[in-house]
Amino acid sequence: MKKQLILTFVILSLFTQCKKEALKDSKIEQVLAENNYDLGGSLIFELYSDSTYNFTSIVKSPNYEKIEKFKGFCEVKNDTLYFKPFEFEYTNSKKAVIKNNFIEFISDKSSFRIEIKKNSLNIKSKIDFTNFEDYAIFTFKPESEKSEYKPYDINQKELEEIDKILSKCFTENKSKLKNKNEYVKQCVIVTNINNEKEVWVSCYCKNEYDKSGFKYSLIEMNDGGECNISVKINLTKKQYSELNIAGLA
Repeated sequence: MKKQLILTFVILSLFTQCKKEALKDSKIEQVLAENNYDLGGSLIFELYSDSTYNFTSIVKSPNYEKIEKFKGFCEVKNDTLYFKPFEFEYTNSKKAVIKNNFIEFISDKSSFRIEIKKNSLNIKSKIDFTNFEDYAIFTFKPESEKSEYKPYDINQKELEEIDKILSKCFTENKSKLKNKNEYVKQCVIVTNINNEKEVWVSCYCKNEYDKSGFKYSLIEMNDGGECNISVKINLTKKQYSELNIAGLA
C-alpha cells in the first residue's frame, strides 16, 4: 500500500511538472513594443502566444516615480489586435493595428502608438522610414460614420511623393520658414469626398530634449510661430495648399 502511494505521488508530480512545462512553452513572447521617452519614463507592451498581454507604464522625474501595470487578453486577426473582454484600459482602446513597425491604439481618447522592437508575427512593415526618420504617420479617426473623409494607408512611393511636395512648399516659402530638415512631420492621410488622397501635415521644430516623442502621439501646440506649421497636400493632384504658420496673420 505504501509503495503504491509513493508511486502515485511520483506519477502526479511528473504530470504536474509536464503540465507546467507545457504551459510555459505555450506562452511565447510574440511582440515586444516599447517607447522610451527622453524626458523620463517608458511604456512597454508585451504580447504572448496564449493571447495574453502585459503593459507597463513607468513615469520618472528627479524626485518622483510611478509604475502602473496592466494585464489582459487580445485576439490577433491579420494585422489587428482586438482586446477582450474589455478595452485596453490605458487608452480605452477596443482594438489596435500593427502598422509600419508600430502598434497603433485606436480610440476616441487619443492617437497613440508604441514602437515595435520585436515581432515574430507574419506582419511586415509597409513603409521603410530609414530615409524619413523625422516623419510619423497617424491613422485618421472620423468624428462620425457620416464624415466625408476616410482613412487611407500610403505606400513607400507615396511617402516619397509627399516629401517631394513638402520640399517644394518649403522652397517656395523659405522667407517665412526654417529649413525643412529642422522640423518633425506628423501626417494624417485621408481620401476626401472626391476620392482624392489628402495629407494633413503638421510640422514642428525639432526638440533636442525630446527627440522621439513626436513618433508616439499627435502634438497639440498653440501659437509657436514658425515652429508650428500646417499644410495640406493633395497627393492625387500633386500640389499643396492652406499653408498656415501659427502666430502669423
